[in-house]
Amino acid sequence: MTTDRPPHGFRMRVARRFAGLHPAGMIHGALVMGATLALMSEKTRAEVSVIGAAGVLTIYWLSHAYTHALGRGIDGDQVHLAARLVGSIRHEWPVFLGGLPALVVFATMLAFGSQVATAMAAGLWVTVVLMAVSGYLAAHQAGVSGWRTGAETAFAALLGLFMVGLNTLLH
Repeated sequence: MTTDRPPHGFRMRVARRFAGLHPAGMIHGALVMGATLALMSEKTRAEVSVIGAAGVLTIYWLSHAYTHALGRGIDGDQVHLAARLVGSIRHEWPVFLGGLPALVVFATMLAFGSQVATAMAAGLWVTVVLMAVSGYLAAHQAGVSGWRTGAETAFAALLGLFMVGLNTLLH
C-alpha cells in the first residue's frame, strides 16, 4: 500500500533544515524588505526601486554582520576583525535570505511590466507569508508546541500585515 503523503520523518527533517537557517535572521531580513517596500515611493522608476531595495537589504545584512563581529570581539574573541567579519557574514546570511523572496517577486513583476505599486503590494504579501513561515519555524526550533506555535506564527504574520497596512495608509 502506498500513500501520497511523505513520512512524518521526512517532514521533520525538512522542518529542521529550514529551522537551521536561523529564522530570527530571516524575520529580520523580511521585516527590512517589507518596510522598504511599504515606504517606497510609487513614483520612483522601476530600476531605481529595485536597486534601492537591494541596496537597503545588502547594507542591513552587512551591518548586521559587522555588529555581530564587533560583539564577538567584545566577548573576548581575539581573532582579527576581518576574520570575525567573514564568519559573521556567513552567520548573518539568513538576514539577506529573509528579504530575498519579496525582492525577487518585486523585481520580477517590474520586469514583466507591472506598476511599481502592484509589485510593492505583491512583495509585501510575500513578506507576510515569509514572516508566518519564519515565525512557525522559530517556534518549532524553540520547542514550542500546540496553541503557542499558532500564536507565534500569527504574531509574525501580524508584523507583516502591519507593513501592508502602513503601505495602504501612505499610498
